[in-house]
Amino acid sequence: MISIYNYQTEESKTFIYVISGLMLLFAMLISIILKAKKYEDTWYRGRALAESCKTLTWRFIMCSEFFENNIPAEESDQRFIKRIKEINNEFADLNEVISAKKINAPIITEEMRKIRGLSLNKRKEYYLENRIENQIQWYSSKADNNKSKYENWFSLVIICQFLALISIGYLIKYPMSDFNLVGLFSTVSASGFSWLQLKKYQENKEAYTTATSELNLIKAEANKNFSDEEFSKYVLDSENAMSREHTMWLAQKRM
Repeated sequence: MISIYNYQTEESKTFIYVISGLMLLFAMLISIILKAKKYEDTWYRGRALAESCKTLTWRFIMCSEFFENNIPAEESDQRFIKRIKEINNEFADLNEVISAKKINAPIITEEMRKIRGLSLNKRKEYYLENRIENQIQWYSSKADNNKSKYENWFSLVIICQFLALISIGYLIKYPMSDFNLVGLFSTVSASGFSWLQLKKYQENKEAYTTATSELNLIKAEANKNFSDEEFSKYVLDSENAMSREHTMWLAQKRM
């Protein structure tokens, strides 16, 4: 903004250069802090940890593979606790940022045991309503949100490019003008385009839409009578489909 006017005095130009230098220094320090703290990487790993525990919990309460209801309750509990320990060890580096108060809760709650004890049909209804439908709504919402953000930022890029062209036309007509908005609009346009590339709104929208489509197909497959073994496999396949998206994100962050 401070560069759109052609300042004439030496004092004014010196002031502008000092302000510009300080702003660039501040931006550089913020970049270094973000790189050193790795906030984004911590967020993705935290999400992966949460999703892994959530998937394992749903498999447990639905009596899916490895936690079938024909296994003694004590053994299934120990299997679940062991798997939680393995996940915790895999993400041990997050212990320094996770609040102890938030994890100070039973690993296996009475509600989890109650759901495990439901009949097959009741478990199926509970799973479809609270897991499948919930995730369909979440993924479809994220798809629409990313689509909206992509369209908004793309519109901003086009508008700024158009305004830059108008500014060029103005300077052609008034070449001695002290005002030059070409740099401002070009910078905003380039920044907006870079933001689009960084956030990958379009790619995210496609990934969330694909996940929504897969879950709708999974939901449709539930319109039949399951045996315990068939429902166990159904839950396992469903959880694998839902975990694919967050696993992909974590893999991308490790590249």
